[in-house]
Amino acid sequence: MAAIQNIEGVELSSSSSNSRYGKRDDSVVIKLESKANISCKFTSNAFQAAPVIIAKKHLQNGSNKEKILLINAGNANAGNGKSGELDALKCCKEISEFADLNTEDVLPFSTGIIGEPLSAEEHITAFKKAYSSLKPTNWRKAAKAILTTDTKIKLVSKTLVKGKKSINITGFAKGSGMIRPDFATLLSFVFTDADINQSLLHKLHNEALSESFERITVDGDTSPNDSSVLVATGKSGIKVRSKSKEIKKFQQELVQLFQSLAQDIIRDAEGAKKEIEIKIEKARNKTVARDVAFTIAHSPLVKTAMYGNDANWGRILAAVGRAESISDIAKVSIKLNDTPLVTRGSRDPKHSETKASKSVKSKKVVIRVILNEGKDSFSVLTSDLTEDYVLINSDYRS
Repeated sequence: MAAIQNIEGVELSSSSSNSRYGKRDDSVVIKLESKANISCKFTSNAFQAAPVIIAKKHLQNGSNKEKILLINAGNANAGNGKSGELDALKCCKEISEFADLNTEDVLPFSTGIIGEPLSAEEHITAFKKAYSSLKPTNWRKAAKAILTTDTKIKLVSKTLVKGKKSINITGFAKGSGMIRPDFATLLSFVFTDADINQSLLHKLHNEALSESFERITVDGDTSPNDSSVLVATGKSGIKVRSKSKEIKKFQQELVQLFQSLAQDIIRDAEGAKKEIEIKIEKARNKTVARDVAFTIAHSPLVKTAMYGNDANWGRILAAVGRAESISDIAKVSIKLNDTPLVTRGSRDPKHSETKASKSVKSKKVVIRVILNEGKDSFSVLTSDLTEDYVLINSDYRS
């Protein structure tokens, strides 16, 4: 496992609210030094959790002082109306006073069960305890504390060396189910010590998301709590600007870090046994390629076939055919881990069930769909669908 790099200007810690998870840590505090630039992207779901609503307001009215991120796991604080917003605001207010900051300089984030009141007092106590133990080294502790149905932490670091100086990027995320982000993931927090202005930070954030979290899906559901945060503290002293020499390499490393976190989420998808990559090639445009890719990725029949080691090309072709943008199924060819299944809309003349069955048993399955209509492509990561997914979600609130 690669070493996790600390980010100058960032301190973090966690504690337990003794609520849903007993003594397990479930409350995280992240402190950002003054003048750090922050970019946030939130769920596209019309049903938005209280912390999302409050965080949006605070971002508009916050100062250039220190900032604090509060994260709780186990309770989404969603669907609780005004009382939920008041609970999120109370957490922000109490911690801002504790840290001698403005309330608007505290941003709340939540993940967990929807529709249950937040145990605000318990989390406030935990947040205060976490604040009192802030360290620049507590990355694994924080990454573990935000998990819900996840079985593994998702934590990645990257370093770019420039002479005697270096730029560090470290990020962590959580997510295992209710994954089909239209902008980000369930919760993702990425930090760099590069000096990046606000407008460029937003641009880099959007580009990284479009190449990572916007290309994954587990079950087609988008959380009301989805939040992605990208912070640049500027403490490395290395400026990254749109026309600087560092921009291309930094952008590449940032995208790769986001992609690593997204892949970790798919590999830890609820009940999953396989990672499935769906590649659409030779589409007439990106919109068509994206539509076909997600139609296949959201097919329960395709996903269960992959779980059952069944190279059922008919299910894949049927999913392609029901994509709204598909125009001519007779042009479509399909390969599974480079084993031909379909050629020009029909069973491949040299199709071998033995080869196909052997290929689908792999832990990583690649479904290639060649539309033969143009030059554009698009890829999506998803997982198979197992009995364990059903059991986890049928018993989630128990």
